[in-house]
Amino acid sequence: MTICLLLFLLQTGDWEYQPGMGFIDRKTMTQKSPGEFYEHGLQLAQARQTSEALAVFDLILNHVTEKELVERVRFRRGETLWSGSRFAEAYRALDDFLRLYPESEHAPRAKQIAMESAYLLVRDGTTENLLGLFPIIRTSKPGIALLRSILQRYPREPFTSHYYYLLAKFFVDDDELGAAETEVKFILSEYKDTVEAPKAILLQGEIGLRRYDAIDYDVKGLEDARRSFARFIDEAPFLSRISEEAAAFVRESLPYAQEKIAFINEEMAEKEFETAEYYRSKDRSRAARLYYQSIVRLYPQTSWAAKAKDRLKELEP
Repeated sequence: MTICLLLFLLQTGDWEYQPGMGFIDRKTMTQKSPGEFYEHGLQLAQARQTSEALAVFDLILNHVTEKELVERVRFRRGETLWSGSRFAEAYRALDDFLRLYPESEHAPRAKQIAMESAYLLVRDGTTENLLGLFPIIRTSKPGIALLRSILQRYPREPFTSHYYYLLAKFFVDDDELGAAETEVKFILSEYKDTVEAPKAILLQGEIGLRRYDAIDYDVKGLEDARRSFARFIDEAPFLSRISEEAAAFVRESLPYAQEKIAFINEEMAEKEFETAEYYRSKDRSRAARLYYQSIVRLYPQTSWAAKAKDRLKELEP
């Protein structure tokens, strides 16, 4: 074996490529065909030896032209980057793979991993630098842009709605309620036959509650939330027919929706009671009576209904 062959082209670790011979381990002189070397890379990836596996895949891509093998290697390379938590690189690798092999048998899995990689960049954020020197903030904006891009390009995959929902939930948790509501409405418009539909209705209720807490206890948030939770309860039979998964979610979530409506009714009744008390303190008995009566009529199951009844007795001529 000549020195020229030993130094031929790109070397990675102890492995090198030699034309006509395949891949050679310089230390042990073990020889592997391109297919065998690919399997070696898979074993490294499964053992979580990410850097070593990527070196194998890159070596193959630098020297092998067999279309079927190159296709598989490109996919496994993206998958390995993802499993190694290198999400931005994984997204780029799988995005390239999908452009090159849109009809591949690996395309559905590549789309899902790319969406997952983008979502994890949203969730965890990426560091932005000041003048390219000092890390100053972590931002989710790049991940959001990547996730939206791939969701728009592949809108009808069985898992697409899931990532729209995760994006909406991220916005809720980040108190970006307007952005969250936009995603929720989109889910209910475009993915109403998925398990994300009942989830989105409940999330819409959460958005209303967040607005109530955030804007000086504005009752509009409560009213919006109550409508959403009531919708969930009213539409439960229909939502349960979407799928077994949806039926299980609806069944598990009904007590939660009922609990939230009870909470909202308590809050709404308390506010009406406070208004009634204000009019009572100003000797405007007629106005106070109307509010107390409204509480009894609209919120009979609340603790404030009993108090309102007592007040009405006090106001009797």
